[in-house]
Amino acid sequence: MKRMTTDEMKATMLPMMKCIHEYCETNNIRYSLSGGSLIGVVRHKGYIPWDDDIDIMLPRPDYDKFVQSFNSTQNRYRLISCETDKDYFQPYAKVVDTQTKLVEHYDKKMKSLGVYIDVFPIDGLPDDDEKRIAYWHKLFKLRNLMSCTYEKSLNSEKGIKKLLRKIIFYLSHIFPANFAAKRLNSYVRKQYDFDKSKYVGCIVFGYGMKEEVPHSFYEKLTDMDFENLKLKASEENYIYLSNIYGDYMKLPPEDQRKTRHHAEAYFL
Repeated sequence: MKRMTTDEMKATMLPMMKCIHEYCETNNIRYSLSGGSLIGVVRHKGYIPWDDDIDIMLPRPDYDKFVQSFNSTQNRYRLISCETDKDYFQPYAKVVDTQTKLVEHYDKKMKSLGVYIDVFPIDGLPDDDEKRIAYWHKLFKLRNLMSCTYEKSLNSEKGIKKLLRKIIFYLSHIFPANFAAKRLNSYVRKQYDFDKSKYVGCIVFGYGMKEEVPHSFYEKLTDMDFENLKLKASEENYIYLSNIYGDYMKLPPEDQRKTRHHAEAYFL
C-alpha cells in the first residue's frame, strides 16, 4: 500500500463531499459544514491550509434519515455508524472511501476505516436556562463514560479516575464496540425534539456548551465556495464560530497551525 500525503487525503475528500452534498440535495436533507470546515469555508473558501479533514452536521431527523439510507445508493463510499456497525464506537457517523485505508491511534481499534468525512447529529435542548445547563452536565458525564470504552487513559485524569477508566475500558470488551455510543444516541433522541426546540447543538460529541446555537441556525442554509465545490453552511455561521473559536477570522500564531489529527492513510 502507498501512504497518502495530506494533500492527497484532502483531494480524496472533495469528490466524497460532492457525493454527500448531491445526495442531501436530492433527498431534502439539511446539513451545514461544521468545526474547522466551517472556518475554512468562511475564512479561506476551502480547507484551512493546515487542516486535513471535512466535518458536517445534520439536524437529528435529517441525520437519522441519512444514516439509514445513504449506503443503499453508493458503491465506493460507505457510511459507518454506531447504529449500523457493531464494531464502530463513536457516537457520530463517518462516510468512508473504501478505496483507502486509514489507521487511527485509539486504544480500541476500528475496523473498515478509510479516509473519511465526519457526520455529526444535532439535537434539541431544553428551552429553560437552568434545565439546559443541568442537561449539559448530565451529558458530560454520559460522554465521559462512553469515552472510557475506547480510551483507557487520559493525561488529564489522575488517581482513582485513571484507575476507574482502565477498569471500564477492559470491562467494556464484553459488549459490542458500539454499545455505549448507541445507548447515548438512543437516550438523546428521546429527550428534546429538534424541530420543537429553541436551542440545539451537537451534544453527543464536540465542544460542549459552546456548540449551542438557536434553532434558526439550521433554517438559514446557503451555498458557499469550498475549494472547487458549492457546499451548505449556515448564514448564521458567526454565532457558532464565535462561540467556539472567538475571533475566528484571525489566524492563529504560526506555531499553532497544526492538524489535530494523528492518523496514517493509504491507497488500496
